[in-house]
Amino acid sequence: MAEFATPTHGDGRSAALSDCGRWRWRLDRPIGDGRVVAAVFGINPSTADALRDDPTVRKWRGFGQRLGWGRVIVGNVFAWRAANVRELARAADLFGPDYERHLDDIIRDADILVPCWGARDKIPRALRPELDRMKARLAASGKPMHCWGMTGSGDPCHPLTLGYATPLVRYA
Repeated sequence: MAEFATPTHGDGRSAALSDCGRWRWRLDRPIGDGRVVAAVFGINPSTADALRDDPTVRKWRGFGQRLGWGRVIVGNVFAWRAANVRELARAADLFGPDYERHLDDIIRDADILVPCWGARDKIPRALRPELDRMKARLAASGKPMHCWGMTGSGDPCHPLTLGYATPLVRYA
C-alpha cells in the first residue's frame, strides 16, 4: 500500500511513492504566491522524492516561477522510477497499484495540464501507445492543456533542454 509522504520542513513538498520505492505516482512542489496549479506530465519518474529534486523537477520549478504558478504537481505516463527510460522495457509493472487513483487526483487538483514527455522514439515501440492514451485522458478532462512546443514526432517537448524564454503554448 502506498502512502502520501508527509510534507517536509512545513514547505509543502511531498511525494506519493510505493512503500518499496519503485513507483512514484505524484510529486508536489510549492513555487510561489501564484494561484495557478499546474500539473506537468513526463514519461516516468526519476530520483526526485519528497525531499530531493532531480534536474527535470528543478527545470519545471524554474519555468513555474517565471510563469507565476503557485504550485506544480508532477505526474507521469508511467510510474516506474528509473533514471534511464530504457529501463522501462524491463519493468514487469510500469504503473503500480495506485496509479489510476493518483492520476485522477492530479488532473482534478490542477488548473492547467502540461504534457512534456518529449519525443516518443526514446521509449520502446510497444510502450508508445501509452503516450496517446495519456493525451486522450488529459484532453477528456476539459482542462486547458499547454506545452513548450512540439517535437518532430508531434509530441510535447521535454523542458530540460529548453531555455526559460520558451513560451508555453496551447496543446491541441
